[in-house]
Amino acid sequence: MNQTAVLHGVFAVLLVAGILVQQTPLRVGLIGLGVVCFVAGIVLARRDDDGGAAAAE
Repeated sequence: MNQTAVLHGVFAVLLVAGILVQQTPLRVGLIGLGVVCFVAGIVLARRDDDGGAAAAE
């Protein structure tokens, strides 16, 4: 499975868990971790795209 897809899937799970949790610090932590995973997935996707563009030049 693609690493980007895994990170975005983890983001979705952490986001839902953060919404369902009642404790505020835990909620903020889970949503924050989800955002970090989402951004990491975007960075991985961009890094993979940039490698192909540099090789074409």
